[in-house]
This record gives sequence, structure tokens and C-alpha cells, in this order.
Amino acid sequence: MSRIVRVLPDQPAVDKEFDYLLTNEVAKASGAVPICIGTVVRVDLRGRRVRGWITALDVTPPEGVSLSEVKKVSGIGPPAELVDLANWASRQWIGSRVHFLRTATHSRVVSSVSQKPRQNSLVVATSDLAEEAFRRSGAVVRMPPTSDDFALAIAAASQGRALILVPTMARAQHLALAMKRAGVDIALHPRDWQGSAGGRTTIGTRSAAWAPINELDAVLVLDEHDQSYQQEAAPTWNARDIVLERAKRDGARWVIASPAPSLEALTCGAPLLTSDRATERSGWPIIDLIDLRDEAPSAGSWCSQHLSRTLRKHDRIVCVLNRKGRARFAYCDQCGELARSEVSGKALGLEGDRLVHPTDGDERPAVCAECSSTKFRRVKLGVAGVAEELGRLARRPVIEVSSTTGALPTEADLYIGTEAVLHRVESADAVVFLDFDQELLAPRYRAAEEAMTLLVQASRLVGSRDGGGRILVQTRMPQHPVLQAAINADPGSLARTELEVRRELRQPPESHWAIISGAAADEFIRRVGHPDALEILASSENRWRVRCDDRQHLVDHLRGVDRPSGRLRIEINPLRA
Repeated sequence: MSRIVRVLPDQPAVDKEFDYLLTNEVAKASGAVPICIGTVVRVDLRGRRVRGWITALDVTPPEGVSLSEVKKVSGIGPPAELVDLANWASRQWIGSRVHFLRTATHSRVVSSVSQKPRQNSLVVATSDLAEEAFRRSGAVVRMPPTSDDFALAIAAASQGRALILVPTMARAQHLALAMKRAGVDIALHPRDWQGSAGGRTTIGTRSAAWAPINELDAVLVLDEHDQSYQQEAAPTWNARDIVLERAKRDGARWVIASPAPSLEALTCGAPLLTSDRATERSGWPIIDLIDLRDEAPSAGSWCSQHLSRTLRKHDRIVCVLNRKGRARFAYCDQCGELARSEVSGKALGLEGDRLVHPTDGDERPAVCAECSSTKFRRVKLGVAGVAEELGRLARRPVIEVSSTTGALPTEADLYIGTEAVLHRVESADAVVFLDFDQELLAPRYRAAEEAMTLLVQASRLVGSRDGGGRILVQTRMPQHPVLQAAINADPGSLARTELEVRRELRQPPESHWAIISGAAADEFIRRVGHPDALEILASSENRWRVRCDDRQHLVDHLRGVDRPSGRLRIEINPLRA
């Protein structure tokens, strides 16, 4: 007997459901594919045959309307719970449901799934911290960067149907292999999509937040601070928030773990669990701060005496410099002090006889606040130029590394590159940040958190202090909270400082932002109006920032505005605002 189903076509610009007639013949031709919410079908829409997802069954037929037929039942799609979750996510990030359902659907046709019984116990040793975390309904775990996350993963799997997120596919593969050897039945997302749908413990990166595993018992997010969990393109959804919502709906235990948890994690209401101070401290490397203010000023100087000695002492060294072009900052040629705004404290660049900020418009005369000198210098410091000097100084070959560099030579022992080098080299005796101030003073509200992330990644390359791991940081700001937190192996001190700053400046997570951009942004903002709870600030041409202390009020109000024609991009709490 024919039935009427509601279908959401795979057309992001449409993002609207339509009713179709599903005939008995088409349903029978689907074979073992069940007809349910989430099933993938093919339908005609505006003269084209497109993919779509069933979003409702046995819909009451509209009066006086002749319905088109579903042309084909293609395969198994995301379960009904994920279809509903896509509706929730589209409201939270003001995006098309199609975007989320695409992520939740396998790239190939799936015709069958075999269910696996729950697995509730494993005879594998876990740590006290891991067991304590999963005894709670939700917890944030801060663990040293060189600690092993295997114990947490095993503790999650022992709960039953578990979903484990990691930042990179390489790490997912490594963890999946270790857990398979421990006897856990693993599905690596998205490759083992069917196994995940069948109930296996699932490991994957950001997209695995939409893995089709049903009735979750446990959720684990490793390295929760990593920016790869947030989608950069609109809608700017975060995998952490998606899986925590899933855990809430399924009543699953959840743990988010990181050496330096984000402020969003620390303010989510869950308890923070940490190792004892001795254990946490031993899990960080030795961090040497090289105060460049103590170095003799010289134009173009980038190598301190300490670094020069290190280059001759250590065998395998990784140098990090996140810049290819001209320096943004100016330094006093007399005392080496960094030029900064007297109002905001942000770094200033030199333009003629004025010190100016590139975006804020803040400026003042080129006079040093420390020694009153009027002589300043710009520093040219790029990867290519430094690599040449580095080779001459160290008297050995230097390998430049970027995100596009091919296989690295196995015999090399001296590398330089942007932060990509931290992900390409597996281990080092020392990591050197040639100019860390550009990370600390980057014109982004999350600059401090991003700088700490670099130190965490570097720590994993060199290992713990007990094994001789060492990081060298060249800076003119040795008292910066990021550096002091790293030296003391106490990320919590940075979090407390940052949270206070965010609160004063009304930045996420203390307040919530929507960045509106595109050709239609000005018209959209005009239609938003001037509601009392929203603060609207012009950022640049065709770019606006809308701020509100209540996220739900912010998204509800923006969703209620009629969109004008033309390109429009809405980003909710983007990372790089």
C-alpha cells in the first residue's frame, strides 16, 4: 500500500521539506533497506533528480495537491536521532540541515547493518583518573601533554557503546590499533560507517560527531582544545558541542580531556579532574625562556646566544616560526622593548614617525615607553630567510617544512617551518620558538589559548622533563600568563586569567558573537534593527559583529530575520573573529 513521506532534498539553498508518494513497488524494490526516518531516497525536484532524506512517515496528504513519487530508495542513512539532532544544530549555528545530514551520511550506498550487542566490561587496566571520570555523568579531565590517552579510551569503551573523538586521522588510526590489540571491537569513522551503525565503539575526527551509533553509553573527546573540532566554514559547528548534546539526549556518560581545556569546557558546569601536582608537572617538558630584551640590539637579529649554544648541543632540533613575510611589530632600538598601545596593550607597528595598530587605528608618537628613545626597528623574520642563516650557524643541512612538504628525509636532524612542522616531525630533542611574541600578540581574542596549544604540541615532540624534553621560547614578554603557566605546568592559571579578560571584554564564552559578512550583510543588519539585548558593531566593509550575553536569544533573533538576496555568511562564535 502506498504511503506519503516527507523528504528533505540534498539542496542546502532550499533547506525545505516536501511530501512525496512512496509506492509499494518502490518500497519492495529497496530490498533490505528499511523505510524509516533517515533513509536515503531519490526524488525529482524542479526538473532534477536529487538525493534526499526521509524526515517523516505516513504524513497526512495535503488537499488538492498531486504528489510526485519517490523514484528510488537508495540506502540506509543516519538514524532518526541524528535527523532530529541536525534540526537542533541548524538552530544553534543558523545553518542548513542539509550540511549536517551530509556529514552524517556515508559517502557510499549502505544497504544493510548488523547490530552488535553492548560490550560492558574489558579486562584491561585503566588509570584511577580515567575510572573516576567515567563514574560521573560528565567531567572535564586535565592531563599532562605527554600522558597516554589509552586509559581514558579503554574506560570509555568499557561503558558499552562509546564514541571517541580525536583531532587527527593519524591519531585516530593509532588509537584504534591499540584498542583492537586490547580486544575492543572498533569502528574507525568514516571508513567503518556500517560497523559504527551496528554499535561498535567508534573512533574518528570532527565528522565522527555524526557517527550513526545509536543509544550511546559513553562519549570521550580527547584534546578538546584543538581547533580542528570546529568547522571553519559556516555553519561553524563544534564537534564537542554536538557529542555533548548527544550524550545528554542518550543519558550517556561523557568526558572531555585536554592538557589545556578550553574556557568553553571549563565553564560548561562539569567538575574539573586533574592529576596530582607532581604527576602533572612531570608530564611537561623543561621550558627555557630567552628574554630577547637582554640581547644586544642589532637590525635583523633573531638568534640569541642561548639558541646558538643549543644548535651546537642538541642532535635533533625543530624551529618554529609562524611567519613568512614582514614582522608586524616594532622594537625599541635602544632597550629592545616591544612597542605597545598605552590603552589596549596590543603590539604596534612602525609607520613613518608613528606607532600604529594595523586594524584598531590606535596610534601614538614613536617614543619608547620604557627609555624614551625615538629609534625603533622593524624585524624581518621569515622562514626562508632564517633557514639560510640557520644552516650557516649550525653548519648542517636545514629542512624547511610546510603543510605541503612531502616525505621528510630520515637522516635530517634540523628543521624549520610554520606550526605545520610540529605535526610533521615525530620527535625532537628540542623545539625552539624563534619569535613567540607574534603568537601572544596575535589580533585574535583566542590568541593566548592558541599559543598554549602550540606549547602542548611541542611538548609531545620532546617528551617529559624526566626524559630531558626541552622547549626554548624566544620572547620579549617572559611574564606573559601563557609562558608562566607553561613553565609552572599549570594551565589552570592561564584559564583563570583569560576568563577574567573575556568577562571584562565580553568575549566568548562570557558573551556570544555572530559575525555577519557577505554582499548582503549590510541589508541583513538593517533588517535586524536595534533590539535592546543585541549590540551591533561594524567590523569592516560588509562585515558586522553582533554580540549578546544569551546565546539562545542571539540565534533565535537572527533566525527570525528575513534573509535578503545575495551572499550572506553567519558565523556563531567563530574561532578567529
